[in-house]
Amino acid sequence: MAESSSPLEQDSAAVLADAASSRRTVHSHALRKLWLNAHLYVGLILGGLFVLLSLTGSILVFYKAIDEWLNPGQVTATGRGPYRPLGEILAAVRAAHPEWTGPDSLRLPEHERDTFLAWYKLPTGAPDKFRWIEVRVDPYTAEVRSSGREWGGTFVSFIYELHESLLLDELGETIVGFGAVFLLLSVGTGLYLWWPRRGRVREAFKMTPGGSAIRRHYDLHKLGGLSSAVVLFILAFTGVYLAFPDYVIALVRLFSPVQDASKDLRVEPIAAADPISVERAVAVAREVFPDAELKWIGFPDRDRHTGLYQVGLRQPGEVRITGGQSHVWINAWTGDVVRVRDWRRFTAGETFIAWLFPLHNGEALGLIGRWIVCVAGFAPLLLYVTALRMWWLKRRARLRQKMRPAHRPSQTSALIHSS
Repeated sequence: MAESSSPLEQDSAAVLADAASSRRTVHSHALRKLWLNAHLYVGLILGGLFVLLSLTGSILVFYKAIDEWLNPGQVTATGRGPYRPLGEILAAVRAAHPEWTGPDSLRLPEHERDTFLAWYKLPTGAPDKFRWIEVRVDPYTAEVRSSGREWGGTFVSFIYELHESLLLDELGETIVGFGAVFLLLSVGTGLYLWWPRRGRVREAFKMTPGGSAIRRHYDLHKLGGLSSAVVLFILAFTGVYLAFPDYVIALVRLFSPVQDASKDLRVEPIAAADPISVERAVAVAREVFPDAELKWIGFPDRDRHTGLYQVGLRQPGEVRITGGQSHVWINAWTGDVVRVRDWRRFTAGETFIAWLFPLHNGEALGLIGRWIVCVAGFAPLLLYVTALRMWWLKRRARLRQKMRPAHRPSQTSALIHSS
């Protein structure tokens, strides 16, 4: 039978346990203070950027519908019935601007009242800088609906550029990318600070009735952040990918192969010959993917030495609804298939990458997903306003405390020092 420990040994063990517990408590408080300061200052310094990006993102969820509402005469069709042949549509596009070479690409209508959208890529004189001009054609009549709208010059394209780069080109894209990184940090630290202690789970999910102004703003901030945290985390992560795709893809490649289907893909045009017709190129692509829906066509260009048609299609089950993720590259002079990108043969890494943009704009989950993203875009505004208000109220309360004699801490002052 084991001998029982002496009272002295028991007291020593109790002292050691208390000391260890005290060290853990001090460490926990220090760590919480660190994350609290990180959450506070990231929010106060970058909160305005988060609000701008999120609100413009909410608009962009439905930017095509907004453009149709604002400019029905330019971007919507008036006819009915079967589409005119692709060759006739393309002839109408080129007739609108016979002085230009192209177009660069042609997007098919996405719904009954939509138009064919052709893009011209025009040089600006600056290296790697281009102007993008659209030409829209009625699919039922081949009538040109608009022929000179420039990307960045319309309301929705201005909002798009503001969201993507803050109108600052590459520098702006970098700022937006790091903004997304810090939004991830803000969401993560917010969840850490919210995480309820044992026995206080119910309090973490409810408002405190009859509390002070600071407490009311804290509860609004807490519940607003909690309800939007998952969506904001997804939007921030996918935003990091859109700003820094090469880095994200390199990271994914550590776990699964991700191929660049267009890498080293080049066919020199034949000077004395004409390219095959757009109808033939589409027919070749449909032979590769007979069950797919045609989405867009990229055209060969002698001036840029690209002798390829690129045909974009969407196969059943693809997550990208508007653009499709199955591509066929076709030699524009011989009609031969040069390369194929098949959604059904994606690796795990390629599938993961393929989901990121549809998650960012909500289309991965259909109309419900778009509305979720749209509504979530207003959460940073609520969080920023409540955070600023809390910071201001606490600052005023601390100033008042310095001007009065010592007193017993109230509920408000306890909250000031603990949060």
